[in-house]
Amino acid sequence: MSLEIDLEAKGRLTEFEAAFQKLHGKAWSAEKGMLAFALGQASATLHLMMPEVFPQKDSWARGRPKLDITPGRLADRIVELMKRRKPGNSLMFVVDEVGQFVARDVQKMLDLQAIVQQLGVKGRGKHWIVVTSQEKLNELVGGLDDKRIELARLMDRFPQELQVHLEPSDISEVTSQRVLRKNAAAEAELGSLFDEHRARLALHSRLTADITLPDLGRQAFVDLYPLLPYQIVLIIDIVSGLRTQGGASKHVGGANRTIIKLAQQLLINPLTKLAEKPTGTLVRLDHVYDLIDGNIASDIRAKIASIPQRVSHPDAQAVAKVVCLLQFVKTVHRTPENIAAALLDKVDGESRLTAVKEALAELEKALMVRLGEGGYRIPTPAEDDWDQTRTGIDLRGADRKRILTEILSGFWTPQPVFSLGDTKQFRAGLMVNGTEAVAGDITFNLQLADDAAEAAKLADEVRRRSQLEQKSVFWVATLDEDIEREAREAYRSSQMIERKSRGAVTANETTLIAEEKVRQKRHQDELRRRLRTACLSGQVFFRGNDRSPEPTVTDVGRAASAVLGQALPTVYDRFQEASAKAPEIRKGLDALLTAANLSGLPPVFAQLNLLRDEKGKPVFRTDFAPLSEIMGQIEAKANYGEQATGKFLEDEFAKAPFGWDLEAVRLFAICLLRAGRVEAVSKGQTIESATTVQAKECFTNNNLFRSANFRPKKGIDFAVLAEAATHFSDTFGNEIRELSASTLAAQLRTEVERHEEPLGRVLGILREARLPGTEMLDNALSQMRAIRKAGDESSISTFLAGHRSIKDAIHRGGELDKVLTEPALRDIERARAALARMPALCGEADLDPMIATRGTDLADLIQRETFFRDLATIDQSAAVIDAEFQRRLGEALDARVGAHLTALEVLHATPGWERLDVAQQEEVSRSLRQGAERAGAPENLAHLRSETEACAGRLSAAISRVHELLEGERLASVSVAPFFAGGIETEEQLDQAIAGLRDAFSRLIGEGKRIIVR
Repeated sequence: MSLEIDLEAKGRLTEFEAAFQKLHGKAWSAEKGMLAFALGQASATLHLMMPEVFPQKDSWARGRPKLDITPGRLADRIVELMKRRKPGNSLMFVVDEVGQFVARDVQKMLDLQAIVQQLGVKGRGKHWIVVTSQEKLNELVGGLDDKRIELARLMDRFPQELQVHLEPSDISEVTSQRVLRKNAAAEAELGSLFDEHRARLALHSRLTADITLPDLGRQAFVDLYPLLPYQIVLIIDIVSGLRTQGGASKHVGGANRTIIKLAQQLLINPLTKLAEKPTGTLVRLDHVYDLIDGNIASDIRAKIASIPQRVSHPDAQAVAKVVCLLQFVKTVHRTPENIAAALLDKVDGESRLTAVKEALAELEKALMVRLGEGGYRIPTPAEDDWDQTRTGIDLRGADRKRILTEILSGFWTPQPVFSLGDTKQFRAGLMVNGTEAVAGDITFNLQLADDAAEAAKLADEVRRRSQLEQKSVFWVATLDEDIEREAREAYRSSQMIERKSRGAVTANETTLIAEEKVRQKRHQDELRRRLRTACLSGQVFFRGNDRSPEPTVTDVGRAASAVLGQALPTVYDRFQEASAKAPEIRKGLDALLTAANLSGLPPVFAQLNLLRDEKGKPVFRTDFAPLSEIMGQIEAKANYGEQATGKFLEDEFAKAPFGWDLEAVRLFAICLLRAGRVEAVSKGQTIESATTVQAKECFTNNNLFRSANFRPKKGIDFAVLAEAATHFSDTFGNEIRELSASTLAAQLRTEVERHEEPLGRVLGILREARLPGTEMLDNALSQMRAIRKAGDESSISTFLAGHRSIKDAIHRGGELDKVLTEPALRDIERARAALARMPALCGEADLDPMIATRGTDLADLIQRETFFRDLATIDQSAAVIDAEFQRRLGEALDARVGAHLTALEVLHATPGWERLDVAQQEEVSRSLRQGAERAGAPENLAHLRSETEACAGRLSAAISRVHELLEGERLASVSVAPFFAGGIETEEQLDQAIAGLRDAFSRLIGEGKRIIVR
């Protein structure tokens, strides 16, 4: 007491003690500790000794100064007392467990620094402070609010050469000697047990970590049994982690001493009683949890305690306890293998890996653990909210089909191919449940069965279909619950990412989105793996024969290529007629464009059997395949009043049974031109000779060749003129004035010129508005230009070959010219906008099927060449779709605005809001004010709803920010949800939950915190 020091300085302390004894009959040294009485007794004694100074008995008690003990005053007192009582000696203070004293309290660290500094200045090195700690202080810096500068200053007060650090190996030795020491018989028994099961034990207890863990040696096993060597390091790291976690007391015991206490408790505590277990029983990490769970955050304890009521697996709770503890050890991976190793309970025990994986699966399903960076962990309240929202997302039929199709289409990347005749690669197409996913030369029709029974029935059906549809391959794959689960989880991840990405405002939300992307990839990879297995174990049929993959095949694309190689020769049995390498075909094409005669042509003509000898001269075999096939298609089109385009010929002969590529078709077409059997029209010019500049330009340019028209070359006689006159009247509605070639050609040119300009105008409108039907008009205009520019006979021949196309185009142009008004074009744009909104509407669970049907029909109508005939229906469907979208958009916007307005009211009513200045209020409420505004709202349903969902989080963050601005570091938040995570069914469960809450609140109150309840 300060009184004693002052009396001693005046030499009256002995007098005071004698007067106290006389007055009160008790010794001062015995009574001074009871401050409630000692102060009054001391005051009465001073009155007896010095009545002139203390006239009343309570004068000193009432008038004594209340002096604060500062580091400087403490140092002064120490120096003063040492000079007085022990001159020439030094004083040493020993602060045991300084880490426990400092804990995560920055102020305590600064107090210690000030005391050391003042004692050094005023004691001039004569007085010492010695501190001990079970961790290095710099390892707690993360819990000291990153006060690295203050920590460095404190550490500078302790000379580096006097700092001593004991490694965990020393702790292991102390533990083995003080608690786990065995007698000779026990050592021999344990040594034999280790020798017998060494390999098994090493395998089943192995941990993977970022650091090197102690080896499992014979002597270390004997010394530390029932602990394993790595468990010493692990427990030290766990307790160190507990000291810096938010929910634990600031004064959790140091790890090194705790390991000694834990070793004792593991043997004798009623929760473990390992001392009573048979020799060979090992410490499990969940045993450690049971002994130190009081230092774990109460919300996590409550969640783990509720697991038996929510998860049926017998090992689920033990697994969760291990996951919880491993979260405090950043260097050990929280994998199923490590968790299983931490739960090994016997030296000769089997691996727990299978049971651990099953328990983790059930825990993850029940949202009790989640897999993220670093492995499994116990979810935080924010992660609980995220997972609850995620679980509420259901996978509907359309989305299920889309996801499965996307994954299956991935097996076609790269697309399976097979080279036929070493000249052309044929591609395998893919159709999933009747919908084309990938185009190809032979379609693989993949049918998905929901179970084995359906698969067997489906296999019989597709076998019979394969006998009828002989150009396709049929494949049956069976889905199972695992595939359905992975598809559902992948979809949930994609939806959460889509919903939350735009509204992410906090670092926590950004982290959750990043983890969700990792989760999405994991589920997609697993879905891909399982679908691959389902396909490879499925059945494949071609023309009634089983072509299923061999058991050794591991790639779906390779399996498809193998089946493709078996089917191609049968489906494309006429491919050999045009089978030649592309460079050789191009050489032949170039030769025909320049050669004066057919002698000395490249070998490809003989290879494809295109020439025959006619009186000693080579001529083309136009009456035999493959030239006769090309000629037949051109004549068929001409007989119908249309002209065969190069694109038509390419597409027609790419189909089965030909499979001819563009190079071959182009060669055959120029052979017919060179033989005088056909004429070509390109860019409005008639090409009759293969050696002209126009022919070279047409046949060497892919686009020009595809757009060129081909017609049979005929002579003009009276019968042809009569036929042309009839078609002229039918096409233009006028009669021929004179049945002669010149008159007919002149009238043709006049009529073509009359219709060419309006058709061109309509074609321009179609192109500008991106509407279908341009190809038909463009083709007709090309023929019209050819008629207008060519000679009389050529004009008549061109008209005869394409009169039907010209007539149809004139009729179509007239219809379009009437209906394609400005209002109609605006209606079409509105319809396109409505179609763009259909994906969002189709994602609505309560969407009227009629709306979905309207969308499908509208998409079909707007893609038809005859769309103009259904403009009224298009406009009506677009209006219905748009009205439905606007209704839902309005509701979503109202919900967002309403939620944020309500949140603003709650925020404004928060105690302390009025104490913030205007700038602080604007900063805190910014996100809520933005959500309450209607102007500038996006026309996106998912975005608006995600912002509504985010409102509660934004309000919580805003309120926390208010308290943070007002309270600073005193603020602490507690979520009550984890305490009731398992539900309440009995009063006992209610009491447990309330007790957990009380414990959490009491701990924080004891730390001087102000609690916010969430």
